[in-house]
Amino acid sequence: MTLSVAKIVIVDTCLLLVSFFCAGYIKFNRFDLPPAYMRLFYIFAGCWLISSLVAKKFQVITYRFFWSGSRSLIFSMIYLGYCLAFVLVMMGTAFYSRGFILSVCATFLFLELLVWAGVHGRVRQFISSSAKDDPEDQGTLSWHPGNFAYWAVIVDGGFLYAAFMAMNYIKREHFKFLAGYDKLLLIMVGVWFLVSITTRKFFLKEHRNFYFSLWQWLKANGLMAAVLAVLIFGFNLLRYSRAQAFGTILILMALETMLLVLYFIFTRGARRRGKDIETIEQVRQALHQEPIEAKIDFEAVRQRLMSSVRQRIRRRVSPGFPGVPEFLERHLDLDDIKNIETSFMNNGAVLHPDPDTHPVRLMLYLKKLNDTRRLNQFFLEIHQFLAPGGFFVGYGHTLMTHREWIFGKFPRQIALWVYMVDFAVHRIMPKLPGVKRVYFTLTRGRNRVISMAEFLGRLSFCGFEIVAAENIGKRVWIIARKVKTPSLNQNPTYGPLVALQRSGVGGSVITTYKFRTMHPYSEYLQKYLYDQKGLQQGGKIENDFRMTAWGKCMRKCWLDELPMLYNWLRGELQIVGVRPLSMHYLSLYPPELQALRKQVRPGLIPPFYADLPETFEEICESERRYIQSFINHPVKTQMRYFCKAFVNIVFKGARSG
Repeated sequence: MTLSVAKIVIVDTCLLLVSFFCAGYIKFNRFDLPPAYMRLFYIFAGCWLISSLVAKKFQVITYRFFWSGSRSLIFSMIYLGYCLAFVLVMMGTAFYSRGFILSVCATFLFLELLVWAGVHGRVRQFISSSAKDDPEDQGTLSWHPGNFAYWAVIVDGGFLYAAFMAMNYIKREHFKFLAGYDKLLLIMVGVWFLVSITTRKFFLKEHRNFYFSLWQWLKANGLMAAVLAVLIFGFNLLRYSRAQAFGTILILMALETMLLVLYFIFTRGARRRGKDIETIEQVRQALHQEPIEAKIDFEAVRQRLMSSVRQRIRRRVSPGFPGVPEFLERHLDLDDIKNIETSFMNNGAVLHPDPDTHPVRLMLYLKKLNDTRRLNQFFLEIHQFLAPGGFFVGYGHTLMTHREWIFGKFPRQIALWVYMVDFAVHRIMPKLPGVKRVYFTLTRGRNRVISMAEFLGRLSFCGFEIVAAENIGKRVWIIARKVKTPSLNQNPTYGPLVALQRSGVGGSVITTYKFRTMHPYSEYLQKYLYDQKGLQQGGKIENDFRMTAWGKCMRKCWLDELPMLYNWLRGELQIVGVRPLSMHYLSLYPPELQALRKQVRPGLIPPFYADLPETFEEICESERRYIQSFINHPVKTQMRYFCKAFVNIVFKGARSG
């Protein structure tokens, strides 16, 4: 048996057609419906598609149990009714027969449930054979009475009554109901109960955290408002005040939010406090004092200090950071590192080493690096503290892991808005001139979002070599080794305009300017990425994670190189010439080509765009031919290479990688 979204859509469309035209035949005694009702069918079809997508009706994998499939169909029908009521009222076409619309919806739901009852066994067999059962999903789709908060039903029911009375007082300045409003209260109670059970809002122990629980309760209130809107439209209950009905739901949402806040504060506090000391005997045991023997086996202490740090890392790191000890064992020889040579840190205060103290070979920093206010200064202090060749281990949230953490903590509908606000505050504000001073004053640098390239680049800038970097538990763990002195560059690039040190004519070093297309401190990772990934076609770093999304667009449009016109005006560059290279990239060239490059000025348009070489060897050969030709015929070579590059760029779409 095979299932696809297309098959489900076709079957559901046929059921909608049957339901609509059967209801039309019962009303008009013919299948040839009036034009107005044919327009209603198109409205039905549009609302059906929207409601089906919202209710995820076409996702077969969620139809694991009969109730889960039935629930999706019921939700889809509720959404359909709400969408129809809204569209018809907004379009001024509420003259359609309510009985006809309700009969179509009822027939449609009946046929869907009938078909689902006949095929659910085969669908479940298909799902079981095509994918492994997820215990978490099963827990979500099945009922666990132990997780049901019975007290919440009573409290929430009381909140509903209180909200109704409060709204009644706001409108009329007294608590006495108008005639018939007791029926509206009964209708709301019935809808509240059905929606609450359907959305599982009272299964509080199943909710991951406060935000997921709040989302379930907000969603239940939204469905309650939708069902009430359908009932008001379908049964012509416009005599009731809509402010009374929907205002009650708003007040109920506010009361429920306060209830959830108190619930999670209480349960979290209870979990943290644990069992308290209550009896006199427990007090005596807690205060009982025993004499301490002064006899100490210093030989055992020495053996423990000189033993491998492996077991100590497992004791200290495994409980809070599972998977990290295994990560360290894969990249470090822990048997060779002793306990006495290892230091653990839980805050940003680094003690300046005493020359007479023993060297530290391994430093583990067990606090998030994003919370460190002056990161370069911290890394430099670590660098001073470590012995040459010593290792630093730390972790942080990068752009990607921080996004995964937010989408794991909040429901997706809320997470998107939280991520946008968080990105603006913790990513953009620290980089804006003037604004960043306010940001660091208010936050002290905590929780700012830093890219992977910036983390690794800052470490390299401070004299470390990157040994390994892996995502573990939605965090990036980094192992860095002290192998060199810190960079002498007093102004590493950080703003939108980048100043880069490049090789010039005669072996001189020139400062070229470009708009930023990479994350800050990326220039210090060139050797690391070359060793890890190598070069792709065109001589660029393969799979370069340093590149920003907007940087790729700027490079394709050549916008990033506009500031280099300033270097051309200063005479440091010419229009056509070899590419100005970093010292590391230049070191990859053959020695004779390095010497040959010193005889010519670099250029804005390199020979690459004329010859379009693919491999690094072909790039070297292309530059060698250009330089030899330029030395013999400078003007002719410039014109010939410029024309070939112009054709390749404009007509053949040659671009920078």
